[in-house]
Amino acid sequence: MLKNALTFRKYFKGAQFEEHVSAKGLVAVVTGANSGIGLETVRGLNLAKAKVYMLCRSEERGAEAKIKLAQMGCDATRLIVVKCDLADFSSVRECAKEILKEEEKIDILINNAGVMFYPKYEKTVDGHEVTWQSNHLGIYLSTYLIM
Repeated sequence: MLKNALTFRKYFKGAQFEEHVSAKGLVAVVTGANSGIGLETVRGLNLAKAKVYMLCRSEERGAEAKIKLAQMGCDATRLIVVKCDLADFSSVRECAKEILKEEEKIDILINNAGVMFYPKYEKTVDGHEVTWQSNHLGIYLSTYLIM
């Protein structure tokens, strides 16, 4: 049974993206960059030669992700971890200042971060519900400030 499944998969993989596009000289910003889709997005952009700002709620988890990416073949010199908690407007503003201090323009913005199934109703330091601020207001503010 397993052999049949593997044979089937070998010949019927479905569409595969194989275009190799260079992002050399481009600057990218990815929110939620320390895990999941964000981490893979950073990896793809870095391997395409882009300079990538990894926006993470936790600097420690961001640093761990950067090490993991380097072990996966990424160029760590083009990976910059920046603390950005979308549930805190002051953190978003500091993050934007830090990026714009170094970069004249951002070529690629991937708004990937989000909160889902937050365990209880809780307000942020800015007075908004956590999911609402993280998934909408914080994303809007970061996009407005960075772009």
